[in-house]
Formats: sequence, C-alpha cells, structure tokens
Amino acid sequence: MSASKASRSTRSRASAPPTPDEYAAFIGQIDLLDVWLVESHVENHHGPRAPHQAGVAIASATPTYEPGGGEFSVRFSYEVRFAEGTTIHAQISIILGLLFSSQQPMTPEIFDVFKDVNLPVNTWPFLREFVSTTLGRMGWQPFTLPALKQGVPHDHDDGIEPATTKKRRRTSTRQRGTSDA
Repeated sequence: MSASKASRSTRSRASAPPTPDEYAAFIGQIDLLDVWLVESHVENHHGPRAPHQAGVAIASATPTYEPGGGEFSVRFSYEVRFAEGTTIHAQISIILGLLFSSQQPMTPEIFDVFKDVNLPVNTWPFLREFVSTTLGRMGWQPFTLPALKQGVPHDHDDGIEPATTKKRRRTSTRQRGTSDA
C-alpha cells in the first residue's frame, strides 16, 4: 500500500463514526458531574392566565463541547414555543451547561453520536422542570412536557414531536368559609 493510500485510509478511519461497542465503552466511562443554567429568556405575550388552547413546539440548536483534562463540558439549548396558529403566546429559551468526567477524550466523531443520543436524555428532565416552574411563575397552570422517547421515529425535523395541550382551568378542592365546629 502506498503512503498516500495509507494516509487516506487513516484519515477516513479517524472520521468514521464509532462502532456501537466503541460508543458503549466511551459512555461507560463518563459521569455527569454538573448541570447548570447558562442563560434563559422568557417572553409571555398572553398575560397572567394561560390561553384556552395552545400547541407546544420544541426545538434545539446544535450543541457544542469543549475538552478538558479528564473532563469535557457541553452547552445545549432548547426553545419552547406555545402558539395557536401564527399567534405566539409564550416562548422560553434556555441554554444548559453540562460537565462530564471522562478518561477518554471527547472526539468530534463520538460527539456526533453523543449529541443526538445521550445529551437529550441528560438534559430533558431539566428542561421539563424549567418549563413547568416558569409557566407557574407566569401565572399559567404548570405543564409537564411529554417524555422524551429516543429511538422512536418522529415526523419532525428536530426529532421532538410537538404536543398540543388544552389548558385546564385552575380548580380548588378546598371549600372556603367552612369550619369544623
């Protein structure tokens, strides 16, 4: 084999995605150390009460990572939009930071798989909590985003299927003005 063929072969092997066994070995040796809120932005165009009906759409931008000695950090963002037709009732944008310990260095090839497989699974619970409590702070009834289902085909480009929700009125089970006497 000539030197140029060997160089091309090494180059194509280096940019090939990891095998399932290589990826599993990488995931097996990392640990999630920290998750933090890097940035958020909330817009409520509807007011203190939730709209009667609104669809929710969720998108995410391409995450980034930075390697470090024995660890790597990731930035991952989501945008959640509550809308009815062309009317946007509310929009929540969030950027999460994550710190992982790792004896093996993160590579672009591993990150191409990691960003689509593990990263959403690691960040989704934090997004669900943030959206629920933020809606409560807006005066809306808290809403729980649907579960993230990896490996299930979706009809949407971002891999997360929008859910339509009907907001229920707040009700109280306590009776006012009664006494036990």
